[in-house]
Amino acid sequence: MQKLSISLILALVACKSRVSSAATQSVCLLQDEPHQCGAFCLTVLTPMLDHIARHQDEWTSSILQANETEARLARIEGMQTAIHISQQVLQESWTSSLPKDIAARLDRLESQQAALSRILTKFDRKIVPPKFELIGSRYFYIEDERRRNWTSAVSCCRQMGAQLATIRSAEELASLKAKLNKQRHYWLDITDLAKEGDFRVSASGKKPSFFKWRAGQPNNIGDQHCVDLLDGLMYDNKCEGLSYFICQSDDDSLD
Repeated sequence: MQKLSISLILALVACKSRVSSAATQSVCLLQDEPHQCGAFCLTVLTPMLDHIARHQDEWTSSILQANETEARLARIEGMQTAIHISQQVLQESWTSSLPKDIAARLDRLESQQAALSRILTKFDRKIVPPKFELIGSRYFYIEDERRRNWTSAVSCCRQMGAQLATIRSAEELASLKAKLNKQRHYWLDITDLAKEGDFRVSASGKKPSFFKWRAGQPNNIGDQHCVDLLDGLMYDNKCEGLSYFICQSDDDSLD
């Protein structure tokens, strides 16, 4: 449109220039000046007007295309802005919620694992290894064929899926005593190796729930740190000594 305006101005200037130059030669000064000059200018402008008419549709189409392109660019910019905002929102949501979700899931998994472990432990306790017999309310194995030192007796019970025995009550001691040879020593899972005079169950590190010492015991003569049983009474003896032993099927460390 700006080019069209300039063209019209130039045409008018040219027309006026021609009229002025022809003032001394033309009849415009002598006769009908307005009509004669108007016809002359129309003659000069006719080709330009025809040119404008021929290209008017093209110029209009170009303007429309430019407007449409500008509108499309605006829509694209709007979409890019919306996508950028959505990415920021998602990133903030991911950053804030994911760690909490993971922590909650881990807590649930640990809780489920602990519950499953308790169930399996109870189930395992019901599985009695071979050669074990019910004595009182629990299952025991009495080794009456081969003597071992205390450490070897502990290892032997573990290889059987059990542990060296402890005695939990006077009733249990009475039931075991009826099965034992009165003249033999049997290792128990009680020792003060960690601290002198502080007797503990080696499998659990806990204090035994029941003792039945012989009079004068424990006396710790000659580094005696491991407990055995003789005729229903407990003695502290050297852990390197050889004795028979008793295993129990359940694990004190799980109590």
